[in-house]
Amino acid sequence: MQILIDTGATNTFINYKTLQSINQSTNLNKHSSSFVLADGIAPFHVLGVVELEILFSDQITTISAHVAQNLCTDVILGMDYITLYNLKFNIRKQIVSIDLNNRQYQMKNNQNVQTKFIPVTLSDSLYIPRQSNRFAKVSIPISSISSHFIPYYQFSLCNTAFIPHKFLEFRNHFSRVTFSNTSPRPHFVPRGTRIGYLCHYAITQPSTTRFDHCQKSCGVTNELGESPDFHASDNNTCTNNQIQDPLCCATVNQIHPSTERDIHQLISKIHLKQQRDDLLQLLFRFHKIFDTTKHNIANTPIHHIINTIPHSPPACKPYPQPDTVEIMYNMIQEFLKAKLVAESHSPYAAPAFLVKKHDGTHRFVVDYKKLNLITIKDSSPLPNMEDTIQKLGQGYKYFSKLDLKSGFYQIPIREADKEKTAFTTPFGLFQFNVLPMGLKNSPPTFQKVMTNVLTPCRQFALVYLDDIIVFSKTYDDHISHLTQVFIALSNRNFVLNPPKCVLLVPKINYLGHTISDKVVTPMKEKIQAILDIKEPRLLSQANKFLGALSWYRKFLPNFSTIAAPIHAVTNLTKNNRHKFHWRFAQKQAFKQLKEILISTPLFLHFPIADKPLILTTDASGIGIGGVLQQEVDGHLHNLYYHSQVLTPCERKYSTIEKEALAIYKCFVRMRPLLLGRQITIMTDHCPLCHIMTKTINNARVDRISTLIQEYNIDKVVHIHGRQNCLPDYLSRYPREQNDELFDIEYGLDSKTDSAPIISSTNNIVASMILRPRNNRGKCSKSSSYNDDRNIHNNNLPCHSNTPDQLMKTHITSTFSTNNFDITKLKDEQQKDPLIQKYITQVRSNPQNISFKIKNDILYKVIIPFRLSKTKIEVIYLPNSMISSLLHASHNDPMSGGHFSVDRTYSKLRKHYWWPNMKYSIKQYIKSCILCQQYNIGRQKKPGRLRSISPPEGPFQVIGMDFCGPLKRTPRENRYVLIITDYFTRHVVAIPLPNCSAEKTAEALFNEYFCKFGVPSLIITDQGSHFRNQLLSNMRLLIGYNHIYSTPYHPQTNGIVERFNSTFIPQISKLQDSENNNWDEYLQAVVFAYNSGTHKTTKYSPYELLYGRSPRLPFHPKPFHFSFQQPNDYFEQLKKTLKLYHQATRFNIIQQQARNKVYYDRNRTDPIYNIGDRVLTRVHGIKGKLDPIFSPTPKVIIHTSHPIYIVRDEQKNIESRVHVCDLRHIIVD
Repeated sequence: MQILIDTGATNTFINYKTLQSINQSTNLNKHSSSFVLADGIAPFHVLGVVELEILFSDQITTISAHVAQNLCTDVILGMDYITLYNLKFNIRKQIVSIDLNNRQYQMKNNQNVQTKFIPVTLSDSLYIPRQSNRFAKVSIPISSISSHFIPYYQFSLCNTAFIPHKFLEFRNHFSRVTFSNTSPRPHFVPRGTRIGYLCHYAITQPSTTRFDHCQKSCGVTNELGESPDFHASDNNTCTNNQIQDPLCCATVNQIHPSTERDIHQLISKIHLKQQRDDLLQLLFRFHKIFDTTKHNIANTPIHHIINTIPHSPPACKPYPQPDTVEIMYNMIQEFLKAKLVAESHSPYAAPAFLVKKHDGTHRFVVDYKKLNLITIKDSSPLPNMEDTIQKLGQGYKYFSKLDLKSGFYQIPIREADKEKTAFTTPFGLFQFNVLPMGLKNSPPTFQKVMTNVLTPCRQFALVYLDDIIVFSKTYDDHISHLTQVFIALSNRNFVLNPPKCVLLVPKINYLGHTISDKVVTPMKEKIQAILDIKEPRLLSQANKFLGALSWYRKFLPNFSTIAAPIHAVTNLTKNNRHKFHWRFAQKQAFKQLKEILISTPLFLHFPIADKPLILTTDASGIGIGGVLQQEVDGHLHNLYYHSQVLTPCERKYSTIEKEALAIYKCFVRMRPLLLGRQITIMTDHCPLCHIMTKTINNARVDRISTLIQEYNIDKVVHIHGRQNCLPDYLSRYPREQNDELFDIEYGLDSKTDSAPIISSTNNIVASMILRPRNNRGKCSKSSSYNDDRNIHNNNLPCHSNTPDQLMKTHITSTFSTNNFDITKLKDEQQKDPLIQKYITQVRSNPQNISFKIKNDILYKVIIPFRLSKTKIEVIYLPNSMISSLLHASHNDPMSGGHFSVDRTYSKLRKHYWWPNMKYSIKQYIKSCILCQQYNIGRQKKPGRLRSISPPEGPFQVIGMDFCGPLKRTPRENRYVLIITDYFTRHVVAIPLPNCSAEKTAEALFNEYFCKFGVPSLIITDQGSHFRNQLLSNMRLLIGYNHIYSTPYHPQTNGIVERFNSTFIPQISKLQDSENNNWDEYLQAVVFAYNSGTHKTTKYSPYELLYGRSPRLPFHPKPFHFSFQQPNDYFEQLKKTLKLYHQATRFNIIQQQARNKVYYDRNRTDPIYNIGDRVLTRVHGIKGKLDPIFSPTPKVIIHTSHPIYIVRDEQKNIESRVHVCDLRHIIVD
């Protein structure tokens, strides 16, 4: 390699071919720039910059070099290198020397050093405590060698830790090096970091190289990467003439003492040494997310947005707080230093004040009440806390809880909305750069951000606002799960709050509960807080006490009974609240409830799979109740308590109807726990024992028996009332609820959409506790009843369809793709473990009311349709045959025809049954590719309205479009170029003979730019008359921006499109149909439009341009105004136009808000992610039998909602598509 030392060159350069020859072209930081050669005229272009490391004598030096093509030599060392290393020439002795580390190194110009050197890499992450030494395992690509180790010279720039030059002996790729840390702070070196090189020649005087803050001067090879797969080979060494790998030094991460203390405190309660070591290594690897010494703002794609209705900015004076002025000033300075806030000139101003906390410190608070009143609510839901608790109750043995440090202050806010967060203080006006407390939509935004960040970890991590729970069943899994969560947080620059984090514990406190692998209990601190509540004297205090207890009522089996006296005096209407009284009965209930919290074991078990459940119910005159239990090892475990008040209508039910209602309500409330499990119902009302086997001759009871058909009810057992004490208590004074019974349709999926997919027939353990859902009965109704009424008759006897009978009616078509074979039914049922389990139960209990066995085939007994008094037996289809049956009943041309869910379900339910049948059918049809391509959507197209913000004045933003071709006029015109101003709505219409690029550019320049000036922005569609080289060059020459609408989405330029639909009918009315002279009337129609009041602006475009109304022939004689000076008229005109323009902009914003409300109503707004597979709408000319959406799937490669860039998977063609033209591919 030839290196030229050039004192006339300001920078160092390397030939691009040379860079490729040493395999370093991938490290090129590409950005083009230009230099000038020595003549001062000729330009010299470079491709980018690369970090070069050059071996000088036995020392490695670095320099940033510019990469150029066609260089006269391999490398040119310029004045930047000469100055940095004080390079000197001795011409007589042909010696070049440099100064490095207070030493001088020399090299002869004619020496041909072929020294081989080998990179040395750290094998494992290394933690070096302060004032200590550590041995580190290092590796090389060569199997065995003994040679001299040289650390990077850059380490000498630091002054705290060091590694020495020494002779190392490697065996099987590995050796050991001593790291010393003489500083008062610990250090962390990531695994895979390159720390130096081995050289084949010896050094007579070994020296010591020191390092600390090397990340400022050294590159990182692999901070988190794995060690390479080493193989002995000569190719793993290189000479000073041929460098194969980038020469990168170690990166030593300095750990702040407080961070080190926090990390050690986190693991202080871990007793096993191996676990402590593993966690210590993991935490030091990710020490940055535990460093709370400085404030971080997360790097997230989601920023907080404040959408407001049209308004004038609310502004308030600061609250007087003379005693805390100095404290507030110091807090503001800290916020400014951390860049959480900035000085503002916003028209918004919310008052800021301080609130004293329990520990004596102060919390900074901003009163955003007025801003929240005009903020549009974000309805994004927060996670259901009860569902979260349920998910943690599936046998997980290891838990960790992570808490974000000042979580809201880590979320960025959209730049355009920062001024809305402005707050006023005695020291001036400031605005937030991050999400502040107190904004209306802060929690939904925070939840969306954290859900997005932890999406890759959703199988083992739950997030509720700033609380993150990681759960695992084994220790190794938990370490892996924590690593993935830490990576996700580190990538987005989040910081945790170490004192509030808990790692590797068998049970966790979360959302007011203590959760372990088997049970859930209320937190002791929360119970103590309830015990500390003083006896109420006011209605609000009594409600607070009941509210606190209600959170844990699921742990109290007789809560309603005991709390009934308090309920009696708190359930008051607004006009009767003055009648509240607290007497002896309420005092006794208050004391008794507190005693229960102290004396009763408060816990509920999580259900155990494959063990039957026992549901015991009861009803009273005012309420119903039930308890769900499970027998384990001879002991009954309580799983759930439920009670509720009967509505006035339900209280009129007969006894049997109330008892049946109690069963139904418990099934609805406990549905996730009951589905897919064998259930025994226990009731003290004997007539209900036959509810599943006989007709009761009561419409309500028979209706309930229909609704619970989908459950696996083994038997209904009668127990004596004295043995049914617990449900009896629950039914006496239950809590109030509004559920209606007969609004819910019968169907396997009519109550929930959480059923398993068809590949699973055994439900996962469902929820431990469910949140009450009011008006549950108002869910959507299935239309299958209507189909069934047309098929069945109430007087039909009980019947069944055997496989033989089905085979007789089975028809095979020559064009059928039916793979369903009914002859395999018996064999497939024998292979299905769940069916075999039911067969065993039926044979041991022949009186089973839910299943029957005929010819060794299991049948399910169902009620065919609503209010039917007969039951039919249908085949229990094994899991292995469901897919083929669904294919036959939906995809087959003759028996399926790709019809809807209801049609398919009505065909199948008369002959077959399997768990969650209708949901399986729905999922199968939803995932049918042909249906997705051809089916017409009956809803509004997706994608909500996003209006273009109005400009500040006229002729800043214009829209342009062609209308035509029209009939040719005598003047040879066929097209009209329409140009509309987005502010005034002023229209210019130019008739043209064609729509070529030349005519377009000529008309735009002559008829618009020369009359109204050059706009800042032009919006057009993507027609060739607008998107061409001529208009592009004109844009660069004149200086304006030109953006194009999304293909096949004219709504982007809707203002122009709207005028096209307006003026065509007007011209049609005026033209001479014989002569086609529409262009003679064009300008008159445009003038009439411009002189008329626009609905959006409330002014005519003419008025907004000229400050007056136009003079028309039928107008009376105008008034005259006299001014003392001619200039007065101009000043008056400016004031008038300013008022017009202010009012116009306000009117446009208001109208856009109204349009958005109307447009967005009942319209979805799906958001796609990179990698999602979609179908795109087919535009253009197509036949009636052609697909509506693309026949080939496409992949999202770039997102900028609502615009997406998709790539065709087969043709590899990219296109830009609006969200309304996308349909997500659903694959079963």
